[in-house]
Amino acid sequence: MSKSYINTRREFVTRGLGLIGVGAALPSSLVRSTMAGPQAQPEQRVTVILQLAGGHDALSALVPYGDPEYHKARIETRIKDEEVLKLDDYAGLHPNLKGIKELYDEGAFAAIPGVGYPETNYSHFTATDIWHTADRYPTRAMFGWVGRACDTAFKGNIDPKLSIAVGPGKTPRVLVGKEHPGLSFSSAEAYRYTGDRGDPKRKEVFRKLNQAGLGGFSTNRDFIKMTAGNANASSDVIRKMAAEYKPKAEYPNTALGRNLKTIAALIVSGLSTRVFFTELGGFDTHSGQRLGHDRLMLSLNESITAFYKDLKAQGQDKRVLTMTTSEFGRRVKENGSRGTDHGAASALFMFGPGVKAGVQGKHPSLTDLQGGGGGSLKHTVDFRSVYATVIEKWMGAPSGPALMDVKYPLIDCIA
Repeated sequence: MSKSYINTRREFVTRGLGLIGVGAALPSSLVRSTMAGPQAQPEQRVTVILQLAGGHDALSALVPYGDPEYHKARIETRIKDEEVLKLDDYAGLHPNLKGIKELYDEGAFAAIPGVGYPETNYSHFTATDIWHTADRYPTRAMFGWVGRACDTAFKGNIDPKLSIAVGPGKTPRVLVGKEHPGLSFSSAEAYRYTGDRGDPKRKEVFRKLNQAGLGGFSTNRDFIKMTAGNANASSDVIRKMAAEYKPKAEYPNTALGRNLKTIAALIVSGLSTRVFFTELGGFDTHSGQRLGHDRLMLSLNESITAFYKDLKAQGQDKRVLTMTTSEFGRRVKENGSRGTDHGAASALFMFGPGVKAGVQGKHPSLTDLQGGGGGSLKHTVDFRSVYATVIEKWMGAPSGPALMDVKYPLIDCIA
């Protein structure tokens, strides 16, 4: 097992907060944790990023049913006119997105078609890094766009709970910043110090070892000791919030449903987190797409619908914006395996009362494509414009530092 050694206060903050004892050699998997911090303000806005991992075929979710070219390009994967939940005379939603259609009717759903970037990379790993770092050349980017946004907006605030990933096995690159490294846990119950092996006496010894002197943080050793103790106290709080939460909507018993239920618990309970990240996988639909994608749309619909019904019943929905991302889209023409291959531009979805409801922007052409007749949609909106809009109009922070000091035009998707 690899180890990490933290010797100074600066290293402790910038490299991550561990559930540790003083002078301990840290397993790398335990380097990042959390420490006690302030609760959220009553109107404090929260952003939830939902990654649709694998490359989402947006043409099967935001269906251009009014375009004859769609029906020519799709046979096995086509959503028929009578199935489409129509938004206007051109585009509609997948039939399994009935709850999301209700959000649209309530003014709480927006779709942004044609989101992408120039010279699309079709590698899952590299493309994901591009979206996470907001840099077309992610090997030169040390931090994620959310991490950089937190570093700018909350400079000097060492509360590491500002961004949390719920579900992934490790902290996603999008959250990692220089001062705010982000947190990640697969489940709230798993987020704990395990060195006490369940023995209350060992836990109490650990607590006493990690109490700073009465003089406060007089040394780096005191700082690390106190922060380690706070980390364990905070993990107790997060687990308690999740365990005692009483949702006011029924969540599906799926990974995404459980993750969004945990996120709702932490939001409603007043945790200071500003950005949450979670994901729904399975979107690499090269073969047999229709059945698998139908199931994914049902999971997305049930989970998002429960999340917003719950938040609304708890009086918290107005301060939460959820946005989807995916590393790329799929090609317009389906392949010979009843699926679709990696493509360029896709559609991005936003949920919550704070959005400007509707289809925001013109759908890209289904004939003027990248790579010929079976090729990809050309992007009409740079994904970094979406990020800039969320940072400036929802988070209330400058977008330049988060986006490699490039100014991207804002789009009209937030009320």
